[in-house]
Amino acid sequence: MKVNLDRNSSGFCFGVQSTINVAEEKLRKEKGLYSLGDVVHNEVEVKRLEALGLITIDTPAFNELKNAPVLIRAHGEPPSTYETANRNNLTLTDTTCPVVAKLQRTASQLNELGYQIIIYGKHLHPEVIGINGHCQNRALIIKHADLSDPEETLPIDLSKKTALISQTTMDVSGFYELKKNLEKLFSKGGRETGPWAEVKSIGEAEPMPEFIFKDTICRQISNRNQKLQDFSRANERIIFVAGKKSSNGQVLYAICKEANPESHFIEDVEELQSEWFTTTQGKTVERIGVCGATSTPMWLLEKVANHIEAHYA
Repeated sequence: MKVNLDRNSSGFCFGVQSTINVAEEKLRKEKGLYSLGDVVHNEVEVKRLEALGLITIDTPAFNELKNAPVLIRAHGEPPSTYETANRNNLTLTDTTCPVVAKLQRTASQLNELGYQIIIYGKHLHPEVIGINGHCQNRALIIKHADLSDPEETLPIDLSKKTALISQTTMDVSGFYELKKNLEKLFSKGGRETGPWAEVKSIGEAEPMPEFIFKDTICRQISNRNQKLQDFSRANERIIFVAGKKSSNGQVLYAICKEANPESHFIEDVEELQSEWFTTTQGKTVERIGVCGATSTPMWLLEKVANHIEAHYA
């Protein structure tokens, strides 16, 4: 058996890696650093950092906290979080991913220009909550690119000028599918919009078009898709490692599963099953691929790969 570890398209993205680096540096200097929400959607990594002194709290606990240091994770936060911190004398270490921070500014600008904002994303994802907060929580959130959920489409006002943006970790194909379906929806509603105009920066065109879209998906993440497909096809079995809370993990695992039906999702080595490493003829599988999400630390991928070699090879 050969165990192949994917080091090219797995492991932390630069935004999460930066947050982890800052958290470790802070924890070396002082204990009692709070994190608003899981610092990363990976329970194994969260527990490692908590063992170093990180304290994970939710929003209600944050609202009651006073005179303490708090880490803002890569997902970013709405303006209300910073207002609470100022009111409660909290010292913030803000590690919002630069790509997310730019998207937050975009949402704010679009709101100021009077656009109805549609975000392609997941309703309860912390990044989306933060983005929506930067446009006064007026955005409409659509997860289903085919517009199949009436609860998502019902609030859309077809008479308003509209802008489409995206959560940074959503799939590119889904974003453009949603754009086409929105164009059709507005046309059926009596607004012959034609193709919506792509804008690179808000306010660059005067006057701004009435119907616009801005592709705000992080390419460092989306570019992993093809590489993961190739990696999955190159191995007989895939062990995909990610946290069950990871939105990106679910998307990337689905990509692996489509490319290689013999793909298996785990959070840690305890979930490995011996039957995954033998064929139906009882022979040892020759090529095992170990990969993971943008929220999966490389040390955990290495741990899984080493465990497979030690126990199943």
